Amino acid sequence: MQPALPVPPQYPRAYQANALVRAPLKLTHIEARIFALALGCIHQDQTELPGITIPLSRVMTQKKGGSVYETIRDACRSLMSKVVSIETQTGNKKRFTAYSIISYIDLNEGTGFLTGNFAPEIKPFLLQLAEQYTHVEIESLLTLKSAHAHRLFWLLKSWDDVGLWEVEFDVLRKQVLGDDNDVTYTLFYDFKRYVLEPALRELHSLGWSVVYEPIKEGKKVQAIRFTIPQALAKLGDDGMVVPAKTASTARSKAPQEQMSLMLDAELPTLQQRIVTRLQKLKLTAPQIQHVLAFIGDDETLMAKLMKATHPLLRDFEAGNKVFDNLGGATVNLLKTEFTGLYASLK
Repeated sequence: MQPALPVPPQYPRAYQANALVRAPLKLTHIEARIFALALGCIHQDQTELPGITIPLSRVMTQKKGGSVYETIRDACRSLMSKVVSIETQTGNKKRFTAYSIISYIDLNEGTGFLTGNFAPEIKPFLLQLAEQYTHVEIESLLTLKSAHAHRLFWLLKSWDDVGLWEVEFDVLRKQVLGDDNDVTYTLFYDFKRYVLEPALRELHSLGWSVVYEPIKEGKKVQAIRFTIPQALAKLGDDGMVVPAKTASTARSKAPQEQMSLMLDAELPTLQQRIVTRLQKLKLTAPQIQHVLAFIGDDETLMAKLMKATHPLLRDFEAGNKVFDNLGGATVNLLKTEFTGLYASLK
């Protein structure tokens, strides 16, 4: 019988530089779990990357048919081949650099552990991070059931201090599915149905009410705008995930960035979409709060508002009309569509 390995500490948070988070990377669900647990071996006070030691019981908590060992083995073999490509530009000069993530993996059923090492070149993206980095609670990651949710979780967390992330559809697709995939989910409808919305449902189950809006040029979706509240499940003193009670606190950002409102994390997604829509249409915070109070939880009124304001927003964003006062035009439209607002909406 092989001697038992000493179990090193597993830290509660995982850290990555934003450049690594936002680089294209395709992972399976088991690969994503291994990567998350490997990040949990690192503490930011360390000066060198530690070895990776993960109990196999943490990688797969239950057997779903077939051999658990073979499933983890295949994931380890695939992780060894993962390369992250990071492109930067200084002035008009571009630079492309490719990094391996893992340099060595040993999977041993006898000890019950997966051990290995990070590639040394990846150290600047994982250790002693002072700025432009993202950290997440590992237990939150491990509750996710799909690789797409893992990737979207990291990407959105890297923007939650801003509260708004607008990304080209093709860029997001490569960030989630890898930059060597030119055939899968190339239509936004398919990407939305099989990748984006299922992943967002998993994030919503954590109490994180992220919403999105497709941005079109003509009939084609060119980009996606995410509204990202900061509230998310937190790690309690006992190491367990505690669901968030409130959403994002107000953020002090430049005036041109999206205005923040204090929103409860459990408000319906459609209601949060309404807030985003009215912000785009230049309503003030008090005006938006008044509209929310009038509509309440009535989904019929919510849908009516979204439908009624869509042409106005479309004309504004497409430049079909020039508005001297977009907010005033919006108020007039709302007074026409919702007569109950007429007396008090200023």
